[in-house]
Order: sequence, then C-alpha cells, then structure tokens
Amino acid sequence: MTTAYKHRVTIATPESLITEANHLACIMGESAADIETFKAANYQDAQGNLYAVCSTVVTDTFMQAQSEGLPPTPSHAEGIADRALAQTAYDSLNNGGLMMVVNDNPQAAIEQMGLMPTPVEEV
Repeated sequence: MTTAYKHRVTIATPESLITEANHLACIMGESAADIETFKAANYQDAQGNLYAVCSTVVTDTFMQAQSEGLPPTPSHAEGIADRALAQTAYDSLNNGGLMMVVNDNPQAAIEQMGLMPTPVEEV
C-alpha cells in the first residue's frame, strides 16, 4: 500500500508568530484542528529567542502549495482561519520568521535550524 504522505517537514515558528502560524496551518492543513498546531515555544536559538516546533508528514500538494503562495481557504478552515494572519506567517517563511526543513529526521531538522530545547528548571 502506498501513501500520499511522502515528505516529512519540520516547521519552527518564533513565539511572536504562533497565532499567525496556526492560521496558516489551518489553511494548509487538512482539518479545523490544525488551528492548534503550534502551542508551546519550547525551543530556542543561540540568542535565546523562543520557537514552537511541529514535525509532520505532508503530501506533494502541500509541497507544491508552500512554494506557490497561500492556497484558497479550504472548507474546513472557513470561519476559523484568518487569511490575513495566515498570509503574514506565509510571507515570513524562511525570511526571518517561520523556518521549514524537509528532512526525514526531525531532530536533524531542528539542529539544522539552529534550535535546541529550552532548559527545564528543576523545582
């Protein structure tokens, strides 16, 4: 049996763009639940900037859409996703905002982005 999900992408969003990235995820994703993709900013870069990270498998359609512009709003995202917020996130992709790496190894992708888990304080 073959699958349409041929690619693994790891996406990191700066803490300041989590809301916008969730609207983009809802439009680019396959269900309304994708509005909850990015939650905790529990990774950081060398400067201490915080990021939320998601790694998932995607189809050729996703890969094509991510390079062609924000696609039309799918029915599952109507009334949920805000296109203007999604466009802000899309415009930031690999341009000082969201980062995306196509790689079968999410940990290697996270390292390639220069991110590491935030330190956990012991109580």
